[in-house]
Amino acid sequence: MRVLRAPAHDGAGGPAVPGGLPAAGVLRPHRGGRRRRRALAAGRGPVPERRRADRALRGRRMMWRDAYRPGRGGGEPRGVARLVGDSPPMRDLKEKIPRVAAAPFPVVIDGESGTGKELIARAIHEEGPRRAAAFVAVNCAVLGDELFESELFGHAKGAFTGAGQDRRGLLELSSGGTVLLDEVAELTPRAQAKLLRVLQDGEVRRLGENRTQRLDLRVVTATNRPLDAEAAEGRFRRDLLYRLNVVALTAPPLRERGPDVARLAEHCWKGVAEAAGSRATLARETVAALAAHPWPGNVRELQNVLANLTVTGPRYGPVGPGALPAAFRTAAPAERQPTLAEAREDLERAMVRDALGRHRSVARAAGELGVTRQGLSKLMARLDIDRFNPGRDRLAQRPSR
Repeated sequence: MRVLRAPAHDGAGGPAVPGGLPAAGVLRPHRGGRRRRRALAAGRGPVPERRRADRALRGRRMMWRDAYRPGRGGGEPRGVARLVGDSPPMRDLKEKIPRVAAAPFPVVIDGESGTGKELIARAIHEEGPRRAAAFVAVNCAVLGDELFESELFGHAKGAFTGAGQDRRGLLELSSGGTVLLDEVAELTPRAQAKLLRVLQDGEVRRLGENRTQRLDLRVVTATNRPLDAEAAEGRFRRDLLYRLNVVALTAPPLRERGPDVARLAEHCWKGVAEAAGSRATLARETVAALAAHPWPGNVRELQNVLANLTVTGPRYGPVGPGALPAAFRTAAPAERQPTLAEAREDLERAMVRDALGRHRSVARAAGELGVTRQGLSKLMARLDIDRFNPGRDRLAQRPSR
């Protein structure tokens, strides 16, 4: 008979068992799995079995920790993992975002329309200490003076005609988290003055109320017109500019991102094809034609072109450059015949995705395709097809490095 001391904690900073345990326990011969499991939980089992139980517990804790860490685990990518691309401008941006997110200062993101400024703002929020709180995006371009106050500050019941109940404003709703003021350069002078007062005082007063509400939020602004140039022209208040422009980031235009265009095209195609129910793939010549386009509308234009292809192009097999709009076909490189290996790979990818999409079972899909389950699994690994989402490659779900 051995006397073993029970562990004081579970290896993660908490008690091994809620309510605590005696300092020591006695291991006695016993029968039945229930008593054995109780002894292991109390830390009184044989050393090898206790070690195996501890390893299993640690693995379970790490699984849950990674599942809720931005950019880790399953589900939608978060943080910098949202940003697709490894061109020099994108690498520089990805390196800056975690440092910017860790600081509490206001951020201005400038860049052309369609470059993904809101995506960058979300990445800042999700990489920072406020990630568990709300992220609220406000389109300032559609807010006039009265609507600006009602939407951002909120209002009391009866504050104006149609105000049938109290309503919290977007700034109050985002307290504790992050608010994105998109197209902030479009605010009227009156709205700029009211926003400046709120940022200076750190509190907001709803329309029709006398009392104020304290705010605790991170302010991120986005604009497609440089604020310093707007201030020089007298269209933007300099005191508000100095309040907002503490940290500045630039969203690079797509034409400056070089090899990112091809990767973005593949990434965006998976999303629009899945939404449209298309099982087609992009041919290499089509991706090359997309990469050669200057993209004045940036990523938004790329997404719209790909969405159009899901409607006008074939629903199965590779989509050739002939399906692109005329502007792309004139700039596209001469279409060449694919090699036998390329054609076979495109056909295999289309057939495997089609079979998996119908059956949702590797074994049944293998039976339809006339291969073994192991053979289909190896083929899926070679073609980088995700068994749980055949229309999306596995690499597209991994966070960018």
